[in-house]
Amino acid sequence: MKNANTPVADATSRHQLISHGVDPQNGYGDLLDSIRSRLSLAGDLPGVTVEQQIRLLDELSAFELGRFLLENRGLNAYWTHQLVTYRQGQASADSVSDMEYRIFEKLPAVLATRERFGIFRQQLQALLRPGLVLASIPCGLMGELLLLDYDQQPDITLVGIDLDQHALNCALELARERGLADRLSLRCEDAWTPSLQGEIDVLTSNGLNIYEPDNARVTALYRSFFDMLKPGGALVTSFLTPPPSLSAQSPWNMAEIDQESLSLQHLLFVRVIEAKWSAFRTHAQTMAQLVDAGFADIRFVDDRGCMFPTVVARKPF
Repeated sequence: MKNANTPVADATSRHQLISHGVDPQNGYGDLLDSIRSRLSLAGDLPGVTVEQQIRLLDELSAFELGRFLLENRGLNAYWTHQLVTYRQGQASADSVSDMEYRIFEKLPAVLATRERFGIFRQQLQALLRPGLVLASIPCGLMGELLLLDYDQQPDITLVGIDLDQHALNCALELARERGLADRLSLRCEDAWTPSLQGEIDVLTSNGLNIYEPDNARVTALYRSFFDMLKPGGALVTSFLTPPPSLSAQSPWNMAEIDQESLSLQHLLFVRVIEAKWSAFRTHAQTMAQLVDAGFADIRFVDDRGCMFPTVVARKPF
């Protein structure tokens, strides 16, 4: 594996990304006008008028993350990293807008993915052994691996794979900040067709299956992960579970979820932004997909709200 000391050459188009990407045909002003028109045509919701929905749109448009979500309908590597590494209470209500504060501090999905990030790091830290090759796909900024403690593991090798060139460049920058650039190799590749086969000891993947509604494609994705691993290798991944409004099999623990924030989240993500991360799956579905892909010793580690569970699985020897 070639060590990456410089940014990887651009090898793909942003149009191939399923998580984010801006329509180059339309300007931002046109986008806002189209959203206002869509909301007006859709009409009032119970307890929420069109005017109130448009006010939410205007509030989102007033800060950087809100504008990114409106334009892309998903998160890129940078904003995912910002959300998961944000420390609760870091921003005061006086220093940012009310909407930005509520997104970072209150929205259940944001809290769940932040908790999921912590669970990933706990599980991955426990898997560390001398001489392992660890990979992340799609790697984003690769925080779940680059922020681990390697003081007792000086011979670990790290691999980041992503289709987004900007993500790879940012991962390299974070690796340099962490003093890990000499252990890192980066590859601009599609997660469904990776070039590495049977070379990885621990593979981590978050945030791709939630954008893919095709169950067969997700099973194929898990199969590609299986093929990347050495016999006995471990996969640490995650999935979004369906809300009670969509499935009687929803595992959500409503006692851990603030209802007012959940209502705001629905308005923002479903009604205003029309977020792309809407591929929900149950534990049973995910278990079946992983088994179909060849994995064994599958165990789940749930977040408190059971919205964004972690799953650890092994490739048999």
